[in-house]
Amino acid sequence: MAQAPKRKEETVGKEMTGDEALAYVLHELKISKTFVSPEVPDFLREKLKGNHVEMVEAPSPRDAVILADSYARSGNDLGVALVFPSARILEAIDVIAQAYSDSVPLLIIGTLRSYRDTGRARLNELRTQDDVMASLAPFVKTRERVVTIEEITEVLEKAWKEALSNRPRPVYVEIAEDLFRLKAYPLATAGQKVEKRTPDKATAAKVAELLVNSSNPVIVAGYGVLASQAWDSVKELAELLDIPVVTTIRGKGSIPASHPLFAGEGLGLFASEGASHFLDKADVVLAVGTRFTQASTGGWSFKFKGYVVHNNIDGEDVGKVIVPQVPAIADANLFLREVIANVKQKVKEPIDRGTKSEVFAYRKLPSSESHSGLWPIDILYALNKTGYEKVYVDLSSTTFDLIRLPIERPFQWVTSETVLTPSVAVGGMVLSSNPNVVGVTTLEGALRNFGLLRSFMNVAKGKLIIANDGGSTYLDTFRSDVPLIGRKGKPNYMDEVLEGSFKAITVETYGELVSALSEPSDSLVVINAKLAEGFKSTVLPS
Repeated sequence: MAQAPKRKEETVGKEMTGDEALAYVLHELKISKTFVSPEVPDFLREKLKGNHVEMVEAPSPRDAVILADSYARSGNDLGVALVFPSARILEAIDVIAQAYSDSVPLLIIGTLRSYRDTGRARLNELRTQDDVMASLAPFVKTRERVVTIEEITEVLEKAWKEALSNRPRPVYVEIAEDLFRLKAYPLATAGQKVEKRTPDKATAAKVAELLVNSSNPVIVAGYGVLASQAWDSVKELAELLDIPVVTTIRGKGSIPASHPLFAGEGLGLFASEGASHFLDKADVVLAVGTRFTQASTGGWSFKFKGYVVHNNIDGEDVGKVIVPQVPAIADANLFLREVIANVKQKVKEPIDRGTKSEVFAYRKLPSSESHSGLWPIDILYALNKTGYEKVYVDLSSTTFDLIRLPIERPFQWVTSETVLTPSVAVGGMVLSSNPNVVGVTTLEGALRNFGLLRSFMNVAKGKLIIANDGGSTYLDTFRSDVPLIGRKGKPNYMDEVLEGSFKAITVETYGELVSALSEPSDSLVVINAKLAEGFKSTVLPS
C-alpha cells in the first residue's frame, strides 16, 4: 500500500518506505551519529548504515538517551537517540529533564505502535497514544507525531532546528510504526537554518557606555558563552577594557584558566578567593549567558553593589534571582559582538587598569587543612599533577571541590548544575577514545549506570574515578539554600562489587591515586577512590 505525495516536485523523486525516509532525512540533516536502544529493528539499522549514519547501540533505552546526552554535552552538538517503542523513553525521563534544565540539545525519536487502531493492548503500549507525549511535555521544547511518510522530512527538520535554535533543549519526535510498512515520496528538506536571537542595538550601546566609564567592571561568564561559541568575544572584550572574568561552574572554559584576566569561578559563598575579591568591589557586573543557579552562587548568597547587566538567550531566567538594571535578551555571542563594536568606537587603544597583576595575586589552587586518608580536594590535586585532556564530573558532596580544577579550553570541562541524576561522568567516559580523558562520579553514579559501564569497559579509554564515600554523605539543600555536606551513617564502600564488576583499582591515599592515574593504559581504568570517613570539602560547608 502506498501513500500519494502532495506535489511530486517537492519530493526527493524516489518512493521510500518510512524507515528509508527516516534514514535519508537524518543523513540530509548531517546527523552522522545516533544512539540506539536494543529494540531498534534490523531493517532500520540497515537503512541508517546505507545512509552513512553511525549507530552506537546502548544496553537499554535509558542508556541510549544518556549517551546522546553525553555526546551533546561534550561539544554542544545535537545528540540523537532512537528509542523504540516510545513507551521505553519514560525510563530516561530524569536524564531528559536534566538535559532540559541544562540547555542540552537532544533529538529523541520514538515510535507509536499504531496511529490507526490504538487501545488494543498492544505490547509496550500505554493506555492511550498520547500518554508518552503528555509525560514528556514539561521536559521537551517541542513534541511532534508523524503519521505520513511525507511528514517525516518536515517534522524532523523542524525538530532539528528547534533543538539547536536560541536556547538549545531536547525535542521529541514520534513516528507511527505503520509507516515502516508503507511507501510514499518523502519531501525534500527545506534547508532551514538555526536561529539566534539578535541583540537590541540601543541596549548594546548602553552596555558599552557603562563598561567604558566604570572603574571596576567584572564579566561573569556562564554556560551560554559556550553554547553560543562566544569565548573569543569574552576574551576580546576583557582584553580591550582590562576586565577580570569570573565563570560559573558550567561556564568553566569560557576563558583559559591560565589567561591573565581569569579571576576564578563561582559567586557568593562558593566564589574562589579571586572571584570574591573582584565581585565585591565591582561597580558594573556584565553577566553573560548565566541563570545564577543555586550551585554556582552558593545558594544565591551573593550581592552586587553596582550596576548589573544580565544577558540571556531569552527572558525565561532574567529577573528571577536578581533584577538587573539592564536586561539584554540575545544570543551571547551576537550581543558581545555588538558591545565590542560600540566599545571600539569609544576606545582606540586597550585600557590598562592594572587588573592582570591584581589577578595574579590570587592565582593559586585552594589549600586544605592537614588530614589523613583521602579527601575530595586530593582528587583535584592529583588531576592537576597528572594532567587531563577532558573532565566529566557528576557534582555531588564528594566531587564539588573539583569546580576549582583549572580548565583551559571550551568543553574541556563537562558537568551538570541541575544534579538530577549522576549520568554525566559514566556517559562521557564510555564514549571516550582518548586515554587522557577523566571522569569523576560517585558510588551512586557507578551503580546506577552499572550496565552501561560494563557494556563499554572493553572499548572505552581513559580513567573513571569513583569518589567513594560509601554512600555516607549527600548534597544537602534541606537545611539551607547553601548546599552543604549531609551525613548519614557508616559508609559501605562496596569494594568487592567495584573490583569484581569493573576491575576497579582501590586507592586510599593521595600517593596511590596519583600512581593509579599515572599508570598508562589503552583501556578504561576504574579507580575506586575511598574517601576518609568524616572528610571535609574546601567549597561545601559541613
